[in-house]
Amino acid sequence: MDEKNFTEQYEWTENLKDLNKELEERIIAANEDQTKVKWNKLLPDLMTAEVLIVGQFNEGIQTEKTLNILMLQKDGHAIVPFFTSPERMSVLVKPDSNTFEVMKVNTVRFFQSIKGKPCVLDPMSPYARVFNPFEMKVLAAENEDRVPPLPTAPNEKAV
Repeated sequence: MDEKNFTEQYEWTENLKDLNKELEERIIAANEDQTKVKWNKLLPDLMTAEVLIVGQFNEGIQTEKTLNILMLQKDGHAIVPFFTSPERMSVLVKPDSNTFEVMKVNTVRFFQSIKGKPCVLDPMSPYARVFNPFEMKVLAAENEDRVPPLPTAPNEKAV
């Protein structure tokens, strides 16, 4: 794939380049805090933030599409990566690989959708953080009422 096509294909990253910029700065500061107080203050905001996940859509029965979320291996176990920004995601996105889809999703909804699987925030970055399934379940339950409502289709009425 030439550079021009790569640039056009990944133009969506420009729309998201400021996604979670303040949150990323707070995550960096939280990782430098040995007491973990900053992480505890940061977690509710991370739960209400939109994050990026990577996967592939497969055609299912009756033209339904399913998303197979990208999984990494850590110590022989599957772990699901998620990202605060396209910049952090670029460790997995290469110009010669265009067989993936990127979705923006609320962190609580993401945690609820990958039941029982550990995940890692911004893998391969200086402030990567692993969340185990129990921690994800607790965080999702504690912050479920703070999740923004899903957008409605133009022809639907909000309930």
